[in-house]
Amino acid sequence: MKNISKFILTSLALVLLLTLSGCTSILQPKIYTSINASSFPSTEADAMSALIPFYAQFNTNWGSTNPSTGIYESSFNVAYLGYGWATSIQTDEDFDEWYSGYSTFTLGPSSYLNTNGACFYNRLSYVAKLTALISEINASHIPNKDIYIAEAKGLRAYFMYILWDLYGPLNPRLDPATVNSLEINPRLSEAAYVAAMDSDLEAAIAVLPTKYNGTTNWGRISKGVASMILLKVYMEEAGKTKDASYWTKAYAVGKSLMTMGYSLDPSYKDVFVTPQNNEVIYAVPGNTTTPQYWYSMIIPFDAKTVLGQDVTHNQNWKGSEMPWSFYDKYQPGDTRLQTIASYYINAQGDTIDRAHGLDGAIPIKYTNIVLNNYGFDLVIFQYSDVLLSMAEITNELYGPTPEAIGYLKQVTDRAHTIIPASATVSHDALSNFILDERGRELYWLPGIRRQDLIRHGTFISDAVARGLPAKPYQTLWPIPSDVIIQSNGVITQNPGY
Repeated sequence: MKNISKFILTSLALVLLLTLSGCTSILQPKIYTSINASSFPSTEADAMSALIPFYAQFNTNWGSTNPSTGIYESSFNVAYLGYGWATSIQTDEDFDEWYSGYSTFTLGPSSYLNTNGACFYNRLSYVAKLTALISEINASHIPNKDIYIAEAKGLRAYFMYILWDLYGPLNPRLDPATVNSLEINPRLSEAAYVAAMDSDLEAAIAVLPTKYNGTTNWGRISKGVASMILLKVYMEEAGKTKDASYWTKAYAVGKSLMTMGYSLDPSYKDVFVTPQNNEVIYAVPGNTTTPQYWYSMIIPFDAKTVLGQDVTHNQNWKGSEMPWSFYDKYQPGDTRLQTIASYYINAQGDTIDRAHGLDGAIPIKYTNIVLNNYGFDLVIFQYSDVLLSMAEITNELYGPTPEAIGYLKQVTDRAHTIIPASATVSHDALSNFILDERGRELYWLPGIRRQDLIRHGTFISDAVARGLPAKPYQTLWPIPSDVIIQSNGVITQNPGY
């Protein structure tokens, strides 16, 4: 099988292969072609090619127009208008200088309609397309079809997870017999939606190879990736429902992940500059032909050097920054600060820092700036997240035990920082320290900080403390108003909007 990044560049035309039938409504994408299960897929290459349009939704380019709907869709992981960016700017780790709808908690049902590229609700159609693809592969006679079915289920659960994180349970089409139906179904219950993600991820975990680090299949869903998504599902549901059974389930998944061959890299910096290292569980592959706008979105336009490296070979706009209040959460000597610039040198040779006009720190993170013309693997899940999750899970189940502290200490030792004695005296004290440590360790990874703050019950109160008009119901985004209208009210709005 070929490298996933090469497939993404060559197979995007296959988006048309699995579209839904019926009408031109935004809720029912128009059919352009159909697939006969007797002829497609007929080879493993067919199955892999059919998966590429779904992987393409996670790349780092701006996005593309979905030919089955005519809707422009921002990539989930683009540095501006992507899922990671939009969720990060709602937290204490990121301040956005360009668009205030997300960051000021003024997003409403009509702010971004389903036809807008920055609205992620329209990705619900990809769940139905994956349902159709799973059915087609299952009916085929290709070798190793169980692998492709498991991979498609992992992808389907990933789409569902992101949508659930933003909007709560929706109405995915999970039955291949109904993917072409014109009927609009109501939203699933929380329990039913979580059970569907659980089922897909467990199926993927049972079949897929453990990991793809160091192979030509890097970038594909593996057992490790599916387990990471399931870990997050259980932790997020534990935070929502306060049901301790989800912590128990999360503990089992975390323990399993610790047996898959992942490990902490001795150097935090190297995690983000050494491709496919054993700390990275999942990353979006990048190279010289893969656009990456991370640096452009954080480096000031007048910067000449940052962290001692020339940054003038690409256009820089500085749309986002790390607030000094977040930067100051790091202990002096924390080696993770080596990936965050507190100053830069401008074209005139002046040093610009917080005392001389720099509004916030520059979260470089990927410190080999000149590598591959800004093309690098964008890390999504890393092993230190597993350790910090296990520290949190164990603390929730058993309190600040040596086991919980041991998981945490592996991460703080790598950073050359300490766990203060005051952080281990109680469940709440350790919980608060873990929340801060997750911020320091996992800063700016897609979606993580928002989830963490919601789970710990501080997402809204932190925003209010920053002077924002955040309300308790805004832990979920609004369903776009055009979706509510076109469904004739079958699809209900999230409370509060």
